[in-house]
Amino acid sequence: MAHRQIIVQLSVALFAFVWAQDAQGIITRDDVPDASYVVADADYPAVVDLFEPGDCIGTLITTQHLLTVAHCAEDLTASGTLSVGGTSYSIAQVTLHPDWDGWDNDIALIRFEDPTTGITPYELFAGSDEQGQSLILVGRGPHATGLEGEPGATTDGQLRRATNLIASADGQWLQVRFDSPQEAAVTELEGVGAAGDSGGPAFIETTDGLQLAGLNSWGDPAPGGAIGQYGGTDHSTRVSYFADWIQGEISNPIAGNDAGESCACSASPGKHSWVALLLFVGLLMRRSI
Repeated sequence: MAHRQIIVQLSVALFAFVWAQDAQGIITRDDVPDASYVVADADYPAVVDLFEPGDCIGTLITTQHLLTVAHCAEDLTASGTLSVGGTSYSIAQVTLHPDWDGWDNDIALIRFEDPTTGITPYELFAGSDEQGQSLILVGRGPHATGLEGEPGATTDGQLRRATNLIASADGQWLQVRFDSPQEAAVTELEGVGAAGDSGGPAFIETTDGLQLAGLNSWGDPAPGGAIGQYGGTDHSTRVSYFADWIQGEISNPIAGNDAGESCACSASPGKHSWVALLLFVGLLMRRSI
């Protein structure tokens, strides 16, 4: 893929610039009031901030497990805690997918010492017919419209949700395109994720309610433009592709690797290895540092 090939062309100066950018949040239509996108935290109590608000999200899928992307979970440890519904829970285990390589298999499971209470977890979408369905994206932090994209984003810490149509469900990825208001396929609350939305849930509405179908992972810029501008694409890790792995880890957690103890991730200066850092820039994954 062309976006993979740009890795070898990156300079240290470009890397430093991109890595230092503020987190970005849901990018929205320019002709719809922002208030239409803003939602209360209480509307999505099972959506959990992993670091500071606007820097990675996990979604509760059982009373004791959060699902997120590996490129966020690698910085969590079994000695940490997370706030769920205003209550702090100790992390027992952080399991990265064993085949995660900085790009593929971008998924991880977080297990708490004790079950959470008072919050209903989301069920996982188990079908294989995602293509053409409407996706609901949830993210927090800075935002912009499709005119400015990420370069024009501002910070306010609010939670937003947007919709989009799944253009393809191929292997381990769900892809959407950011259509402009003039395009026929645009949805009423059209939007995409951006940097800082890593791990954010992508839901499909079913007869049984919202089900978790994807985890926001990375995006490509609009042709001749920037990330988050109209014409760009957004990619989420496809949950149904990893259903067997997820269920296996939930059933037998000790068998998984623990990012806090035995993760086979590369050793690194700072938070990530130089290889992983370059991958993040080249692949435009959505972690905020």
